[in-house]
Amino acid sequence: MSRYEGEVFVVRRKGVLVAEPTGGVERRAADAPAQTWFAAVDAETAVLDGIQSGRVSAEIELTNPVPDWGPIGRVVRLSRTAGNAVPSKSIVPDRRDDAMDLLELVPDEWQPYEVRFGELSRQRWEAFVGTLFPVPIEEIDAVLGAGWEQLVRIEPWLVPL
Repeated sequence: MSRYEGEVFVVRRKGVLVAEPTGGVERRAADAPAQTWFAAVDAETAVLDGIQSGRVSAEIELTNPVPDWGPIGRVVRLSRTAGNAVPSKSIVPDRRDDAMDLLELVPDEWQPYEVRFGELSRQRWEAFVGTLFPVPIEEIDAVLGAGWEQLVRIEPWLVPL
């Protein structure tokens, strides 16, 4: 089994602790829906590492092959050393449609767990793509075209250790 690291929120789903991707945000919304993929967290790991809530870093042992949805493995270590969420790109009103058009091009092969377009504040929007694993920049360029990084933030959940 291979090990990966990623930023997670530890949440209780149907009475079981799981680690879910952060979706590029600093704080989890109380009403956030379940994510496409998650990793099992045994109670002992959560207690030993003193994790109660908030954005944390997780070392995850993946199952092979990774399923299309659901559990992808188990958390072997949790750490408070999670980085801060990357600030959202602010899209000006006249580029809003361009950003939404790019989101339509995101292929399933990138294993996106979240593709969203949302309002940050009045007259400011963001476009975000959360992928399960890193996608090579050359591939992103080939699919989305030049200048995508000005409109869309693409962030992998898991990176190999």
